[in-house]
Amino acid sequence: MKTSFILLLFLNLFVLHSGFFREHYYVSDDKKWKDAQEYCRDHYDDLSTVSGPDLQTLSTNPALTNTKYSIGLYADKTKKIWMWSDGGTATINYWHSGQPNPDRDKCGYVDTSDSKVRDNDCSWNIPFFCMEDYELVLVKQESTWEEALDYCRQNYLDLAILYSDVVMEEAKNNSTNAQTDELWTGLRFLSGPWFWVNGEELQYKHWSGGQELQCPAMNQRCGVYHRQEMAWKPQDCEKKLNFLCVKRKH
Repeated sequence: MKTSFILLLFLNLFVLHSGFFREHYYVSDDKKWKDAQEYCRDHYDDLSTVSGPDLQTLSTNPALTNTKYSIGLYADKTKKIWMWSDGGTATINYWHSGQPNPDRDKCGYVDTSDSKVRDNDCSWNIPFFCMEDYELVLVKQESTWEEALDYCRQNYLDLAILYSDVVMEEAKNNSTNAQTDELWTGLRFLSGPWFWVNGEELQYKHWSGGQELQCPAMNQRCGVYHRQEMAWKPQDCEKKLNFLCVKRKH
């Protein structure tokens, strides 16, 4: 069982910059490290590469079914270094005290009691986290919200979903060369609460002024990222703006 925790020549005329961020998915099936790696590569991108702050978030995932879980960390015996499953060298400072143990052949796992990394035999059967890598793409084409939505879905995945501080930072970095101060995102209002076009609710919020309009005017029901304020604002869906799309990195 998996749980999300929680993404042409014509294109080259408009795309200027893309950023990078990552989503992690919890898989509650108990598997050996190598089997978990194979599963993640079949269904996602790879076993999770994580940072210290990531571990705090992953370890408090309410879907956890075990106090321990595997990540994409393993000891390369030939190079005598720790590596990530996606090929990167692992330089980490969040090992549990006394770890890693150089006398044993190991793969990395995390204990939720302290969110620290430990090494263990790679044949240990425990749950694990997979990851998917995403990019934000700035499209310098002035379009209505509906036109932007269609464009992103035809050429990438969707309009951008700005669901965390990390992705908001990517929006800031990617919008530097935009031709409009406001950029369309996948934020929409029809009736009830605001929502993202991929169906997700707004658990994370970053409205301009800190206030969410509960019942916006009929011409203010599409959401933009405002570059100067670095926040969301409601806007007329028919306004012509640049926009941010999201795509899979791989």
